[in-house]
Formats: sequence, structure tokens, C-alpha cells
Amino acid sequence: MRRLLVLAMVVGLSDGFLLAATPEEAMLPELVMGTLAGYAGAVTGASVLVAVLTAGAEGWGVLGAAILGTVLGYTGGAALGASFGVMTAGSLLGVEGNIGLCFLGGAGGAGLMIGLRVATEFQPLFWLLPPAAAAGATAGFNVGARVR
Repeated sequence: MRRLLVLAMVVGLSDGFLLAATPEEAMLPELVMGTLAGYAGAVTGASVLVAVLTAGAEGWGVLGAAILGTVLGYTGGAALGASFGVMTAGSLLGVEGNIGLCFLGGAGGAGLMIGLRVATEFQPLFWLLPPAAAAGATAGFNVGARVR
């Protein structure tokens, strides 16, 4: 994970690209990398937020804080991770996309999946949140995207 982050930072700071692709060709790699980064962000976000919220809590407060931290951390981490994964894949492929809409799309995809989960009460939908966030982030990133 550390190597991937260092690689993404080096490529991002050098403003270079490794492979040239059109925005249409880059969508599948962006979606895949966004999904993987979304799951990594979800696990990291849930872990960090649970640790922060349960620090100093006692009794039943620990359980409530753990549940709240898991749901909020998983959702936020998935949206942020998916957005960063999509932007990294796009950058590696030489695509210059819409960063603001990428984050908005990631949050929208995560929110849509939470809404479906609440409306249907079907628990497995919660675990499909990172791919939905990655799909939204990919769609947002590619609005007006062009090759560098």
C-alpha cells in the first residue's frame, strides 16, 4: 500500500504520465483502481474513526461509538478512497479530468448505496458501497476529460 501511495505521489508531482489513453479507454482501469482504493479507504476510515470515537468511552457508549464510527468511517473512506483511486488511474494514463465532480460523484455513489440500503434493508448493499462510489467518481472525473 505504501509503494502505491509513493508511486501515485511521484507521478502526480511530476505531472507526467506513464501510458497515453483516451478518456474512454481509461474508464475501466479508473473504475477498477477506484474500487480497490475505495475498499482500502473504507477499511482505513472505519478503523480510524472507531479508534477515535471509542477513546475514553465506557460501557454501552463504546458499542454506540463503534457502530457510528464503522458506518461513517466506512462510507466516507470509501468515497474518498474511490475518488483518489480514480484520479490516480487517470493521471497514470494521461487523462486530465474534473476533480471536483470526481469527489462529488464518489460521494453521490456512496450516498446512493446508503439510500438503497436503508430503503430495502438489504444488508449486503452496504458492502457494495466502494464499487458504487468508484462508479460515481469515474463518471464525475470523465465529464469534460481530455488527454494531456
